[in-house]
Amino acid sequence: MSPEELEELLGDPYDGANPYGFAAAVARDERDAFPEELVAALRGAGFHLNYLPREWGGRFESFDRSMLLVRTAARRDLNVMPGTMFGITAATCLALHGSPEQQKHAADLLGRGGAVGFALSEAEHGSDLLANAARLEPADGGWTLTGDKWLVGLGRRCEAVYVVARTGERGPGAFSAVLLDLTERDVDRGPAVPVGGMRGIDFAHLRFDRFPVPAHALVGREGQALESVMKAQQVVRVMSMAGSLGCADTALRLTLDFAAGRRVGRQTVLDSPHPRRELALASAALLAADVTALAAARGIHVAPEVFSVWGCAAKHVVAESAEELMRRCGTVLATRAVLRTEGPGGGLFQKLQRDAAVVRVVDTSTLANLRSYAGQLPTLVGAADSGDAVSLVRRVFDLDAPLPPYAPERLDLSARGRDPVTAALGAVAPEALARLAAQGDAGTAGLVTRLVSAAGGLPAEAAAADRHTGLADLAERFAWLHAAACCLYLWWANPERSLFGTEPGSAAWLGACLAHLLARADRVDPRREAAAQLPAADVTAGLRERGLLFSALPVRLARPS
Repeated sequence: MSPEELEELLGDPYDGANPYGFAAAVARDERDAFPEELVAALRGAGFHLNYLPREWGGRFESFDRSMLLVRTAARRDLNVMPGTMFGITAATCLALHGSPEQQKHAADLLGRGGAVGFALSEAEHGSDLLANAARLEPADGGWTLTGDKWLVGLGRRCEAVYVVARTGERGPGAFSAVLLDLTERDVDRGPAVPVGGMRGIDFAHLRFDRFPVPAHALVGREGQALESVMKAQQVVRVMSMAGSLGCADTALRLTLDFAAGRRVGRQTVLDSPHPRRELALASAALLAADVTALAAARGIHVAPEVFSVWGCAAKHVVAESAEELMRRCGTVLATRAVLRTEGPGGGLFQKLQRDAAVVRVVDTSTLANLRSYAGQLPTLVGAADSGDAVSLVRRVFDLDAPLPPYAPERLDLSARGRDPVTAALGAVAPEALARLAAQGDAGTAGLVTRLVSAAGGLPAEAAAADRHTGLADLAERFAWLHAAACCLYLWWANPERSLFGTEPGSAAWLGACLAHLLARADRVDPRREAAAQLPAADVTAGLRERGLLFSALPVRLARPS
């Protein structure tokens, strides 16, 4: 299934009578209702198989393809992700260290549209996983499980659950995993836990009180669970970015619809200076996030060994960019952004805001995400061989280059002193600057020079960073510079390809993205770089007029009915 085929299946989202449209999504949101019809339609088309490997009976080909499919569906209602894909974390863990029998059980369940829950977090400990208290204790013929697990997605309807619990006393090796079949013995699931966004998706607290666990339920070896979980979270970050992009795409499209159709005096809102500036900044944020997510989805195939940093940096940029976009769009919509039953989408914008806030933290909190790679930065930045790095980034960013098969066993917990993305800048920049000079684009060339200088200063900043807060601050700066490098590489590696609907080789979108990302890296208000970002509004307005997704890769959306 292609994104265009998915759009054709689901029809015009603006049609108020369409059960797969925006009005239906808002109505479900008001009732806290699960998207039964939408999920059934997607499962009938095999959408839920696109993250399962072929040896499990799935249709997975590559993460860039799956992410684009998920984003296309999520632009209508983010709840399609938990409704069809919340088994991805457990499935990835089982693919890494499950037995053939456990993998087959999960594949059968997920393949027919069932759910496998993932129970890791505990309310009292949050992201401090090493403090988790749920415990597996030896018993005759197996174990007993005691403790509570917090906010398990689809926890009230899952038929199996992957549970991480303590089997030792200290350190990461103190935790093991079991796969429980809840069709054989149910567990105390408690009431559904209401959250601000993703309404209708049950998040449950699971309570175990000396729950009997057979010996064959142990996944892998004792003490192996956290290693597999941390690797699986890298995969989850890729797919969660699709949710952020889906929400952002619809929010910006709604706002552009309003701005193009509303007049203030002799001008449309879209042509008025202040709203146009806000829409340009929102557009630049989305274009940059799109490139960053696309690069991550391809990078996990080419360089999974460094994805412990790459994925975290991309997750931060995409989630924070979606949040900024919502704020900018809300400024333009003004009162219409807060009305529940009037204005664009009849309350849709508020739903998008709430849903984006949930997906921002659904796999980890913002600070935990930064901490997860901050400690690697002192040895990481500037350490890779530039020649090898250029070869690697060309394979990632040349959109005509075939991707190697995804190899989850190559995922690692540490990038081990290599970051090809920032390391290749010094070698790629001269060619990029020469092309920009030939185009007479001194503005974008100046931004490229700033990027190279900023990335070159990262090793010294890492060496001088305060160990308490400095490394987390550096991790955030690194993430924005990483994203800026991704934008430069995508433009550099695809000179003959139209990107974002622009002429091949056009650097208009590139300059806007670099200006936005460098401002974020420098912790200054992006409005200070507003002039360089104005072309981004033209790019997204053109994509909207042509009925295309706000993506570097063209996706034709369903036509109005």
